Amino acid sequence: MQTLSAEEEMGEAKGPHSRRAAARPRVVIVGAGFAGLACARKLNGTAVDVELLDRSGFHLFTPLLYQVATALLNPSDIAYPLRAVFRRSPNVRVHQTTVESVDFRRRCVRLCTGQEVKYDYLVLATGSTDNYFGSAAVAEASIGLKTLAQAARLRNHVLACLERADEEDNQDERRALLTFVVGGGGPTGVEYSGALGELIHLVAGRDYPGVLRNEVRIILVEAGARLLGGFSERLGLYAERILTRRGIEVRTGTRVETADERSVTLSGGTVVATRTIVWTGGVRPLLPLTDSPLELARSQRARVDPHLRVSGTEGVYVIGDAAAAEGGSELPMLSAPAIQQARYVAQSILGLIAGRRPTLPFRYLDKGTMATIGRNAAVAHLRGGIELTGFLGWLAWIFVHIWYLIGFRNRLAALSSWGWNYIRFDRPIRIILQATPDPLVSAAGADDDERVRHETG
Repeated sequence: MQTLSAEEEMGEAKGPHSRRAAARPRVVIVGAGFAGLACARKLNGTAVDVELLDRSGFHLFTPLLYQVATALLNPSDIAYPLRAVFRRSPNVRVHQTTVESVDFRRRCVRLCTGQEVKYDYLVLATGSTDNYFGSAAVAEASIGLKTLAQAARLRNHVLACLERADEEDNQDERRALLTFVVGGGGPTGVEYSGALGELIHLVAGRDYPGVLRNEVRIILVEAGARLLGGFSERLGLYAERILTRRGIEVRTGTRVETADERSVTLSGGTVVATRTIVWTGGVRPLLPLTDSPLELARSQRARVDPHLRVSGTEGVYVIGDAAAAEGGSELPMLSAPAIQQARYVAQSILGLIAGRRPTLPFRYLDKGTMATIGRNAAVAHLRGGIELTGFLGWLAWIFVHIWYLIGFRNRLAALSSWGWNYIRFDRPIRIILQATPDPLVSAAGADDDERVRHETG
């Protein structure tokens, strides 16, 4: 059997297609978030060759990032190597790399290494990143909660603030170290604020005897009239009531105007001295450079037709957070729409290969949304208008998140950590650890978080 070279395997520019692509249609998927991974899994074992390109090399379960940031879960508990997912796959190949641009005319994807990957069908599932709404100052001064690197950095930062405050004699500096401002009252902001409050409650006075619980301020800032704007008013008010009871200062109708490393300025001119600004105030789509501009919606997501295709191109789809898919209105940037879009596109591609034209447009089936506020408290809006709060909503949240975690080990680790914390009131992953940058890791694209971060300013 003749062995294909790396250039032939990756479809580097030696002709319109490599030998592998000549045998079967090649599907290139850019991004391995919820959308990209679901599409690749749906195509696994079918009569196509799939090239899955992702800069991190692992799938990240983003709904639990805040638990890494608050010392409840290890980073490895919510991340799963893509190569392990497709270890036994006969037709899916994983590549840890960064896509620089897409050439629709030549039907190829250009990588940061200079290589080009030819495609017959292209699925852009490039996801989203933090949206600072044009404020370079907030982007520079705050810590996001969108990537694993950001979550680990935030955990280190908060623990370092507690360490310094425990030894600090200057009262002004001490107050600033113990003041935490969270910008954005959506699900991520609510979940992080609640979890941070629990972490402080557990360690203040115990691990840090010089830090008292009543010295710590957690301020949750939301520009809208209430928290959880995507939920019903009842659920939003419930979340605010629970957080307030647990010592979180909730300020609705308030915007973060600007910030620096020592303070944040809120609308109305209020200046809060702080060393910690956590940004959960919104996301924007990430799209690669293309030879012909993509048509963008007002949200800056790529416009697609009812079959999730890019108009004016052949065989190109956009799904997930990057797509302005509509279901009466633009679909939310959540995992459920992304997964359903991915499966629809995979089926459409297989249908086209079999000679069937797509007839039914994509339709999103909303099964509900949920967010946890902390121990024994969560909100859930389920299909049929059913709303859950409190302990019942919290149990529903646990079940759904365990169900969708990838890998038995990850599910077991998450359940074990949650059980330990629930019974022992303890968060054991309180280590401050910072990796030394490595040039080979950088070349593989794994430290792209900072590059993406500064592009958002």
